[in-house]
Amino acid sequence: MWSSNKLQTKRAKLKAWSSSHHQQYMERFQQLNNTLHWFLLISVLANTLPITILPGCLNRFYRLLHLCWMIFAYGCFSLVCYWEYVLVTLQRVSLDRYLNAIESGIYVIHIFIIMLLTWQGRKWMPKVLKDIVESDMERVYPIDSKRTKKFIMLQLLLVSIFTCLAFVFDIWSKSGVFLRSILSINNYVMPNIISSLSFIQYYLLLQGIAWRQRKVTENLEWELLQSLNPRIAEVQRFRLQHTNLTKFTKLVNRTFQYSIVLLFVGCFLNFNLVLFFLYQGVENPDLADLAKWLYMIIYLSMHLGKVFSILYFNHNIQNEQSKCLALLNGVSCTGSDLQETINHFILQMRTNVRQHVVGGVIVLDLKFITALLVASADFFIFLLQYDVTYEALSKSSQGNTTKT
Repeated sequence: MWSSNKLQTKRAKLKAWSSSHHQQYMERFQQLNNTLHWFLLISVLANTLPITILPGCLNRFYRLLHLCWMIFAYGCFSLVCYWEYVLVTLQRVSLDRYLNAIESGIYVIHIFIIMLLTWQGRKWMPKVLKDIVESDMERVYPIDSKRTKKFIMLQLLLVSIFTCLAFVFDIWSKSGVFLRSILSINNYVMPNIISSLSFIQYYLLLQGIAWRQRKVTENLEWELLQSLNPRIAEVQRFRLQHTNLTKFTKLVNRTFQYSIVLLFVGCFLNFNLVLFFLYQGVENPDLADLAKWLYMIIYLSMHLGKVFSILYFNHNIQNEQSKCLALLNGVSCTGSDLQETINHFILQMRTNVRQHVVGGVIVLDLKFITALLVASADFFIFLLQYDVTYEALSKSSQGNTTKT
Protein backbone atom coordinates (compact mmCIF):
# COMPACT_ATOMS: atom_id res chain seq x y z
CA MET A 1 0.00 0.00 0.00
CA TRP A 2 2.81 2.36 0.96
CA SER A 3 4.67 1.52 -2.30
CA SER A 4 1.52 2.12 -4.33
CA ASN A 5 1.00 5.57 -2.74
CA LYS A 6 4.65 6.45 -3.31
CA LEU A 7 4.40 5.44 -6.98
CA GLN A 8 1.25 7.51 -7.43
CA THR A 9 2.97 10.49 -5.81
CA LYS A 10 5.93 10.17 -8.21
CA ARG A 11 3.60 9.92 -11.19
CA ALA A 12 1.69 13.00 -10.04
CA LYS A 13 4.94 14.96 -9.63
CA LEU A 14 6.16 13.80 -13.05
CA LYS A 15 2.86 14.76 -14.65
CA ALA A 16 2.93 18.18 -12.95
CA TRP A 17 6.54 18.73 -14.09
CA SER A 18 5.70 17.66 -17.65
CA SER A 19 2.70 19.99 -17.73
CA SER A 20 4.80 22.88 -16.38
CA HIS A 21 7.59 22.15 -18.87
CA HIS A 22 5.13 22.06 -21.78
CA GLN A 23 3.52 25.32 -20.67
CA GLN A 24 6.92 27.00 -20.37
CA TYR A 25 7.88 25.68 -23.79
CA MET A 26 4.70 27.04 -25.38
CA GLU A 27 5.23 30.44 -23.76
CA ARG A 28 8.81 30.69 -25.04
CA PHE A 29 7.80 29.46 -28.49
CA GLN A 30 5.05 32.09 -28.63
CA GLN A 31 7.53 34.73 -27.47
CA LEU A 32 9.94 33.78 -30.28
CA ASN A 33 7.14 33.87 -32.85
CA ASN A 34 6.04 37.30 -31.65
CA THR A 35 9.62 38.54 -31.89
CA LEU A 36 10.06 37.30 -35.47
CA HIS A 37 6.46 37.71 -36.67
CA TRP A 38 6.84 40.61 -39.13
CA PHE A 39 10.17 39.40 -40.43
CA LEU A 40 8.75 35.91 -41.03
CA LEU A 41 5.72 37.37 -42.82
CA ILE A 42 7.92 39.54 -45.11
CA SER A 43 10.16 36.53 -45.85
CA VAL A 44 7.18 34.34 -46.75
CA LEU A 45 5.84 36.99 -49.17
CA ALA A 46 9.34 37.28 -50.70
CA ASN A 47 9.48 33.46 -51.07
CA THR A 48 12.56 33.13 -48.87
CA LEU A 49 10.73 31.12 -46.16
CA PRO A 50 7.94 28.53 -46.48
CA ILE A 51 4.46 29.51 -45.33
CA THR A 52 4.54 26.63 -42.82
CA ILE A 53 6.88 28.75 -40.68
CA LEU A 54 3.88 30.90 -39.72
CA PRO A 55 1.67 29.65 -36.85
CA GLY A 56 -1.57 28.06 -38.05
CA CYS A 57 -0.44 27.68 -41.69
CA LEU A 58 0.47 23.99 -41.71
CA ASN A 59 -2.58 23.07 -43.81
CA ARG A 60 -2.01 21.61 -47.29
CA PHE A 61 -4.11 24.41 -48.79
CA TYR A 62 -1.64 27.05 -47.58
CA ARG A 63 1.32 25.03 -48.94
CA LEU A 64 -0.30 24.74 -52.39
CA LEU A 65 -1.20 28.44 -52.34
CA HIS A 66 2.40 29.38 -51.55
CA LEU A 67 3.70 27.01 -54.25
CA CYS A 68 1.46 28.70 -56.83
CA TRP A 69 2.70 32.11 -55.68
CA MET A 70 6.35 31.00 -56.01
CA ILE A 71 5.79 29.58 -59.52
CA PHE A 72 3.98 32.73 -60.63
CA ALA A 73 6.59 35.09 -59.15
CA TYR A 74 9.56 33.19 -60.58
CA GLY A 75 7.87 32.79 -63.97
CA CYS A 76 7.25 36.54 -64.25
CA PHE A 77 10.79 37.28 -63.10
CA SER A 78 12.34 34.90 -65.67
CA LEU A 79 10.14 36.19 -68.50
CA VAL A 80 11.04 39.84 -67.83
CA CYS A 81 14.72 38.84 -67.57
CA TYR A 82 14.47 37.35 -71.05
CA TRP A 83 12.87 40.54 -72.40
CA GLU A 84 15.62 42.63 -70.81
CA TYR A 85 18.27 40.40 -72.39
CA VAL A 86 16.72 40.66 -75.87
CA LEU A 87 15.76 44.36 -75.79
CA VAL A 88 18.67 45.85 -73.81
CA THR A 89 21.62 43.54 -73.10
CA LEU A 90 22.09 42.35 -76.69
CA GLN A 91 22.28 45.98 -77.87
CA ARG A 92 25.39 46.73 -75.77
CA VAL A 93 29.01 46.47 -76.86
CA SER A 94 30.76 43.12 -76.73
CA LEU A 95 32.33 43.12 -73.24
CA ASP A 96 29.41 44.90 -71.52
CA ARG A 97 26.99 42.48 -73.14
CA TYR A 98 28.82 39.39 -71.91
CA LEU A 99 29.35 40.61 -68.35
CA ASN A 100 25.77 41.84 -67.91
CA ALA A 101 24.38 38.61 -69.37
CA ILE A 102 26.48 36.55 -66.93
CA GLU A 103 25.40 38.73 -63.99
CA SER A 104 21.73 38.40 -64.97
CA GLY A 105 22.11 34.63 -65.37
CA ILE A 106 23.62 34.36 -61.88
CA TYR A 107 20.62 36.21 -60.45
CA VAL A 108 18.18 33.88 -62.23
CA ILE A 109 19.98 30.82 -60.82
CA HIS A 110 20.31 32.39 -57.35
CA ILE A 111 16.58 33.15 -57.05
CA PHE A 112 15.78 29.62 -58.21
CA ILE A 113 18.09 28.18 -55.52
CA ILE A 114 16.44 30.33 -52.84
CA MET A 115 12.93 29.27 -53.86
CA LEU A 116 13.96 25.61 -54.15
CA LEU A 117 15.39 25.74 -50.63
CA THR A 118 12.19 27.44 -49.44
CA TRP A 119 10.02 24.67 -50.86
CA GLN A 120 12.29 21.90 -49.56
CA GLY A 121 12.25 23.46 -46.09
CA ARG A 122 8.48 23.44 -45.69
CA LYS A 123 8.77 20.54 -43.21
CA TRP A 124 12.11 20.99 -41.46
CA MET A 125 12.28 24.80 -41.15
CA PRO A 126 9.41 25.01 -38.60
CA LYS A 127 11.15 22.22 -36.68
CA VAL A 128 14.31 24.37 -36.47
CA LEU A 129 12.44 27.02 -34.49
CA LYS A 130 11.12 24.38 -32.11
CA ASP A 131 14.59 22.88 -31.67
CA ILE A 132 16.02 26.33 -30.91
CA VAL A 133 13.41 26.90 -28.19
CA GLU A 134 13.99 23.42 -26.75
CA SER A 135 17.78 23.77 -26.67
CA ASP A 136 17.55 27.25 -25.11
CA MET A 137 15.37 25.83 -22.35
CA GLU A 138 17.94 23.11 -21.65
CA ARG A 139 20.83 25.59 -21.42
CA VAL A 140 18.65 28.14 -19.54
CA TYR A 141 19.25 30.77 -22.22
CA PRO A 142 16.66 33.59 -22.19
CA ILE A 143 15.13 34.91 -25.40
CA ASP A 144 16.24 38.53 -25.66
CA SER A 145 13.39 39.88 -27.78
CA LYS A 146 14.60 43.47 -27.67
CA ARG A 147 18.11 42.64 -28.90
CA THR A 148 16.78 40.31 -31.62
CA LYS A 149 14.25 42.88 -32.88
CA LYS A 150 16.94 45.56 -32.92
CA PHE A 151 19.22 43.32 -35.00
CA ILE A 152 16.45 42.52 -37.51
CA MET A 153 15.33 46.14 -37.78
CA LEU A 154 18.88 47.25 -38.51
CA GLN A 155 19.22 44.71 -41.31
CA LEU A 156 15.81 45.60 -42.79
CA LEU A 157 16.73 49.28 -42.62
CA LEU A 158 19.88 48.65 -44.68
CA VAL A 159 17.86 46.71 -47.27
CA SER A 160 15.27 49.53 -47.40
CA ILE A 161 17.97 52.16 -47.93
CA PHE A 162 19.49 50.15 -50.78
CA THR A 163 16.03 49.61 -52.33
CA CYS A 164 15.12 53.31 -52.28
CA LEU A 165 18.47 54.45 -53.65
CA ALA A 166 18.50 51.73 -56.32
CA PHE A 167 15.02 52.69 -57.53
CA VAL A 168 15.91 56.40 -57.72
CA PHE A 169 19.26 56.01 -59.48
CA ASP A 170 17.94 53.29 -61.79
CA ILE A 171 15.20 55.60 -63.08
CA TRP A 172 17.68 58.50 -63.27
CA SER A 173 20.30 56.49 -65.18
CA LYS A 174 17.67 55.36 -67.71
CA SER A 175 16.73 59.01 -68.41
CA GLY A 176 13.14 58.38 -67.32
CA VAL A 177 12.47 55.69 -69.97
CA PHE A 178 9.78 53.70 -68.15
CA LEU A 179 10.22 50.35 -69.92
CA ARG A 180 14.01 50.25 -69.53
CA SER A 181 13.67 51.17 -65.83
CA ILE A 182 11.14 48.40 -65.18
CA LEU A 183 13.31 45.83 -66.96
CA SER A 184 16.42 46.91 -65.05
CA ILE A 185 14.63 46.94 -61.68
CA ASN A 186 13.28 43.44 -62.27
CA ASN A 187 16.61 42.13 -63.55
CA TYR A 188 19.00 43.62 -60.99
CA VAL A 189 17.21 45.32 -58.08
CA MET A 190 14.55 42.74 -57.18
CA PRO A 191 16.94 39.72 -57.08
CA ASN A 192 19.20 41.61 -54.70
CA ILE A 193 16.27 42.51 -52.43
CA ILE A 194 15.17 38.87 -52.28
CA SER A 195 18.69 37.56 -51.67
CA SER A 196 19.22 40.24 -48.99
CA LEU A 197 16.11 39.07 -47.13
CA SER A 198 17.35 35.50 -47.40
CA PHE A 199 20.76 36.43 -45.99
CA ILE A 200 19.17 38.27 -43.05
CA GLN A 201 17.99 34.83 -41.90
CA TYR A 202 21.57 33.61 -42.27
CA TYR A 203 23.00 36.56 -40.30
CA LEU A 204 20.40 36.11 -37.56
CA LEU A 205 21.19 32.42 -37.15
CA LEU A 206 24.94 33.03 -37.03
CA GLN A 207 24.60 35.94 -34.61
CA GLY A 208 22.35 33.79 -32.43
CA ILE A 209 25.01 31.08 -32.38
CA ALA A 210 27.65 33.66 -31.36
CA TRP A 211 25.41 34.96 -28.54
CA ARG A 212 24.87 31.44 -27.23
CA GLN A 213 28.57 30.56 -27.51
CA ARG A 214 29.35 33.66 -25.45
CA LYS A 215 26.87 32.49 -22.82
CA VAL A 216 28.52 29.05 -22.73
CA THR A 217 31.92 30.71 -22.20
CA GLU A 218 30.56 32.93 -19.41
CA ASN A 219 28.98 29.96 -17.61
CA LEU A 220 32.14 27.90 -18.05
CA GLU A 221 34.27 30.75 -16.69
CA TRP A 222 32.08 31.01 -13.59
CA GLU A 223 32.20 27.26 -13.04
CA LEU A 224 35.99 26.95 -13.42
CA LEU A 225 37.27 30.20 -11.91
CA GLN A 226 34.64 31.47 -9.48
CA SER A 227 33.04 28.31 -8.18
CA LEU A 228 34.67 26.85 -5.05
CA ASN A 229 34.17 23.29 -6.24
CA PRO A 230 34.06 22.97 -10.07
CA ARG A 231 31.80 20.12 -11.14
CA ILE A 232 32.84 17.71 -13.88
CA ALA A 233 29.19 17.15 -14.87
CA GLU A 234 28.71 20.88 -15.53
CA VAL A 235 31.87 21.10 -17.62
CA GLN A 236 30.68 18.10 -19.63
CA ARG A 237 27.31 19.82 -20.12
CA PHE A 238 29.01 22.96 -21.48
CA ARG A 239 31.14 20.77 -23.71
CA LEU A 240 27.97 19.17 -25.13
CA GLN A 241 26.44 22.62 -25.69
CA HIS A 242 29.54 23.70 -27.60
CA THR A 243 29.31 20.54 -29.73
CA ASN A 244 25.67 21.24 -30.57
CA LEU A 245 26.46 24.85 -31.52
CA THR A 246 29.31 23.68 -33.76
CA LYS A 247 27.04 21.17 -35.50
CA PHE A 248 24.36 23.81 -35.95
CA THR A 249 26.91 26.24 -37.44
CA LYS A 250 27.98 23.61 -39.94
CA LEU A 251 24.34 22.88 -40.81
CA VAL A 252 23.55 26.58 -41.37
CA ASN A 253 26.58 27.10 -43.64
CA ARG A 254 25.83 23.92 -45.56
CA THR A 255 22.20 25.02 -46.08
CA PHE A 256 23.19 28.44 -47.45
CA GLN A 257 26.36 27.33 -49.25
CA TYR A 258 25.01 27.60 -52.82
CA SER A 259 23.60 31.07 -52.16
CA ILE A 260 26.94 32.13 -50.65
CA VAL A 261 28.94 30.81 -53.62
CA LEU A 262 26.63 32.53 -56.12
CA LEU A 263 26.83 35.76 -54.10
CA PHE A 264 30.64 35.65 -54.12
CA VAL A 265 30.68 35.04 -57.89
CA GLY A 266 28.21 37.88 -58.50
CA CYS A 267 30.18 40.24 -56.24
CA PHE A 268 33.42 39.26 -57.98
CA LEU A 269 31.99 40.08 -61.43
CA ASN A 270 30.32 43.29 -60.25
CA PHE A 271 33.47 44.54 -58.53
CA ASN A 272 35.60 43.98 -61.61
CA LEU A 273 32.95 45.46 -63.89
CA VAL A 274 32.94 48.68 -61.84
CA LEU A 275 36.75 48.78 -61.91
CA PHE A 276 36.71 48.31 -65.68
CA PHE A 277 34.13 51.09 -66.18
CA LEU A 278 36.22 53.31 -63.91
CA TYR A 279 39.22 52.63 -66.14
CA GLN A 280 37.16 53.49 -69.24
CA GLY A 281 35.89 56.68 -67.59
CA VAL A 282 39.45 57.83 -66.83
CA GLU A 283 40.62 56.94 -70.33
CA ASN A 284 37.58 58.52 -72.05
CA PRO A 285 36.12 61.32 -69.88
CA ASP A 286 33.37 61.89 -72.46
CA LEU A 287 31.81 58.55 -71.43
CA ALA A 288 31.40 59.66 -67.81
CA ASP A 289 27.80 59.59 -66.55
CA LEU A 290 27.11 60.66 -62.95
CA ALA A 291 23.86 58.68 -62.61
CA LYS A 292 25.52 55.56 -63.98
CA TRP A 293 28.47 55.92 -61.60
CA LEU A 294 26.25 56.40 -58.54
CA TYR A 295 24.15 53.42 -59.60
CA MET A 296 27.23 51.19 -59.88
CA ILE A 297 28.60 52.43 -56.54
CA ILE A 298 25.33 51.47 -54.83
CA TYR A 299 25.52 47.96 -56.27
CA LEU A 300 29.17 47.62 -55.41
CA SER A 301 28.53 48.74 -51.82
CA MET A 302 25.64 46.30 -51.50
CA HIS A 303 27.64 43.34 -52.81
CA LEU A 304 30.69 44.12 -50.69
CA GLY A 305 28.45 44.64 -47.67
CA LYS A 306 26.95 41.16 -48.09
CA VAL A 307 30.36 39.53 -48.50
CA PHE A 308 31.77 41.35 -45.48
CA SER A 309 28.68 40.49 -43.37
CA ILE A 310 28.97 36.78 -44.19
CA LEU A 311 32.64 36.74 -43.23
CA TYR A 312 32.09 38.99 -40.20
CA PHE A 313 29.34 36.89 -38.58
CA ASN A 314 31.34 33.70 -39.14
CA HIS A 315 34.34 35.48 -37.64
CA ASN A 316 32.24 36.36 -34.57
CA ILE A 317 31.59 32.68 -33.89
CA GLN A 318 35.26 31.82 -34.36
CA ASN A 319 36.21 34.67 -32.03
CA GLU A 320 33.87 33.42 -29.30
CA GLN A 321 35.29 29.92 -29.67
CA SER A 322 38.83 31.31 -29.40
CA LYS A 323 37.89 33.03 -26.13
CA CYS A 324 36.51 29.75 -24.79
CA LEU A 325 39.66 27.90 -25.83
CA ALA A 326 41.87 30.54 -24.18
CA LEU A 327 39.85 30.14 -20.97
CA LEU A 328 40.32 26.36 -20.97
CA ASN A 329 44.06 26.67 -21.66
CA GLY A 330 44.42 28.96 -18.65
CA VAL A 331 42.91 26.44 -16.20
CA SER A 332 45.19 23.97 -14.45
CA CYS A 333 43.85 21.16 -12.28
CA THR A 334 46.80 18.77 -12.27
CA GLY A 335 46.13 15.29 -10.99
CA SER A 336 42.34 15.52 -11.01
CA ASP A 337 39.60 14.05 -13.18
CA LEU A 338 38.53 17.60 -14.03
CA GLN A 339 41.82 18.21 -15.89
CA GLU A 340 41.18 15.18 -18.09
CA THR A 341 37.71 16.53 -18.93
CA ILE A 342 39.21 19.94 -19.75
CA ASN A 343 41.86 18.32 -21.96
CA HIS A 344 39.14 16.50 -23.89
CA PHE A 345 37.25 19.79 -24.22
CA ILE A 346 40.39 21.51 -25.58
CA LEU A 347 41.02 18.69 -28.05
CA GLN A 348 37.44 18.91 -29.21
CA MET A 349 37.71 22.66 -29.82
CA ARG A 350 40.99 22.32 -31.72
CA THR A 351 39.55 19.65 -34.03
CA ASN A 352 38.78 21.15 -37.41
CA VAL A 353 35.27 20.03 -38.36
CA ARG A 354 35.11 22.56 -41.25
CA GLN A 355 31.95 24.23 -39.94
CA HIS A 356 32.92 27.48 -41.67
CA VAL A 357 33.60 25.98 -45.12
CA VAL A 358 31.19 26.27 -48.07
CA GLY A 359 31.48 24.72 -51.48
CA GLY A 360 34.22 22.47 -50.15
CA VAL A 361 36.92 25.11 -50.72
CA ILE A 362 35.78 28.55 -49.46
CA VAL A 363 36.75 29.18 -45.83
CA LEU A 364 34.51 31.86 -44.34
CA ASP A 365 36.92 34.06 -42.45
CA LEU A 366 38.17 37.60 -42.99
CA LYS A 367 41.32 36.28 -44.71
CA PHE A 368 39.16 35.35 -47.68
CA ILE A 369 38.94 39.05 -48.61
CA THR A 370 42.65 38.95 -49.50
CA ALA A 371 42.07 35.98 -51.81
CA LEU A 372 39.21 37.85 -53.52
CA LEU A 373 41.39 40.91 -54.11
CA VAL A 374 44.18 38.81 -55.65
CA ALA A 375 41.71 37.06 -57.96
CA SER A 376 40.13 40.43 -58.86
CA ALA A 377 43.51 41.81 -59.89
CA ASP A 378 44.08 38.88 -62.26
CA PHE A 379 40.57 39.13 -63.72
CA PHE A 380 40.89 42.91 -64.18
CA ILE A 381 44.12 42.40 -66.17
CA PHE A 382 42.23 39.90 -68.35
CA LEU A 383 39.47 42.48 -68.99
CA LEU A 384 42.04 45.11 -69.97
CA GLN A 385 43.73 42.71 -72.38
CA TYR A 386 40.38 41.72 -73.88
CA ASP A 387 39.35 45.38 -74.27
CA VAL A 388 42.62 46.31 -76.01
CA THR A 389 42.37 43.29 -78.32
CA TYR A 390 38.70 43.99 -79.11
CA GLU A 391 39.46 47.66 -79.87
CA ALA A 392 42.37 46.72 -82.14
CA LEU A 393 40.25 44.18 -84.04
CA SER A 394 37.44 46.75 -84.41
CA LYS A 395 39.82 49.35 -85.88
CA SER A 396 41.33 46.75 -88.21
CA SER A 397 37.88 45.72 -89.37
CA GLN A 398 36.88 49.34 -89.99
CA GLY A 399 40.12 49.94 -91.92
CA ASN A 400 39.50 46.93 -94.18
CA THR A 401 35.93 48.12 -94.80
CA THR A 402 37.18 51.60 -95.78
CA LYS A 403 39.72 50.18 -98.25
CA THR A 404 37.08 47.99 -99.84
